[in-house]
Amino acid sequence: MIYDQKFARNSYSVNQQNKIRSATYAIIGLGGTGGFIFENLLRQGAEKFILFDPDRFELTNFNRQILATDQTIDKKKTKAAVERARSINKSVKIKCYGKFDSNLHNADIVIDGSDNVETKIQIAKAARAAKIPYVFCSASFSRGIVSLFKNYKFEKAFHIDPDLEYKKCASIISPAASMTGSLAASLAVNYLIQKPCIRAPDALFFDLFKKEIFWRAELG
Repeated sequence: MIYDQKFARNSYSVNQQNKIRSATYAIIGLGGTGGFIFENLLRQGAEKFILFDPDRFELTNFNRQILATDQTIDKKKTKAAVERARSINKSVKIKCYGKFDSNLHNADIVIDGSDNVETKIQIAKAARAAKIPYVFCSASFSRGIVSLFKNYKFEKAFHIDPDLEYKKCASIISPAASMTGSLAASLAVNYLIQKPCIRAPDALFFDLFKKEIFWRAELG
C-alpha cells in the first residue's frame, strides 16, 4: 500500500510498475552521472540494486554529484547511496561492491556511471558475456551522450584502441551530469517496459551550450 501511494504518480500501468520494481539494476559508479541514475531509478520505484564504487566523497565532488553533501563527506559512496535509498524506500535491496571486477551478479540490466574508457570497455564486455543490455552514458563539460547496447559492439561504435591510454574528464557542470544520468535511467526503464528507446549504433547527444540542445547521430 505504501509503495503504491509513493509511486502512483509515475503513470505506468500496474504491469509496467511491477517490471520496474522487480528488475535488478547494476550501476557502476555513483558519482556525477551515477548518482543521478540511482536517484531517478529510486523515484521510479526500482527496489533491487547492485552498486559498484570504491571511492569516498570529497569536496571536489560537490559541484555535480547529488550524493555529495556535508553529511557524506569522506563517506564511502556506496554507504551514502544505501542511506539515501532507504530514506526514500525502506524496502530497497542493495548489494554493494568496490571496484568493478566484471561480475554483474545476475543483474537484469547494467547502467554505466563510470568516468573512464577502460571501465566502460570492461562493463560492455561483461554485459555481452552475461547477455544483458548495457546502458552507456558519458558526460563532459556541458555535453552528454546516451545509448543502449544489446547486439552492437561498444568498441566498434567508438573505434576504441585497447592499446591506447585514454584520459578521463573531471570538468563537468551539474546540469550536464544530471541530464545524462536522468536520460540513462529513463533509457533503462524504457527498455524494461518495452517502450521505444535509442539503441546503438544510434545515440542521443546533447550540449547545453548550443541553441539546438539535442541531436541524434549514428556511431561508428
